Amino acid sequence: MSEKLYYDDIEVGDIFTGKTLTMDRERMLEFAAEFDDQPMHLDTIAAQAMGFKDIVACGSYTFSMSSGSATKIWQEWHFLPSGLGIEVSFMLPLFAGDTLMGDMEITSKRLSSKPGKGWLANTFTLRNQDGKVALITKSNSLLLTRV
Repeated sequence: MSEKLYYDDIEVGDIFTGKTLTMDRERMLEFAAEFDDQPMHLDTIAAQAMGFKDIVACGSYTFSMSSGSATKIWQEWHFLPSGLGIEVSFMLPLFAGDTLMGDMEITSKRLSSKPGKGWLANTFTLRNQDGKVALITKSNSLLLTRV
């Protein structure tokens, strides 16, 4: 995309596609060892005893991957730092080798109380290579307006 989008360029119902990413076993293990060292994230046998086929990615790593996918979208917008609420739903365990694809749908929009800015409410859906939903986030993004 040659020109970044402003708040005014985006409509409710628009869908944007994020970056495709693959779950890397070594990165999953390193992340879990540092931030969430529960057995199902670090040990295959422990994960299998819990009913998983292999070690399962921890939720915070999965959320990080969703942010990595969504960053492609934010880079296409006149995006401003913002943090007005986020809702995260983990729907499916993820494993090393899974390929993730995300789409962001704009669900509503409103001008900010501060001139030159607008809020976009969105739902970001992260799917695995089989099209199954792994994670859903609902959040708000602050963008510059054209005026």
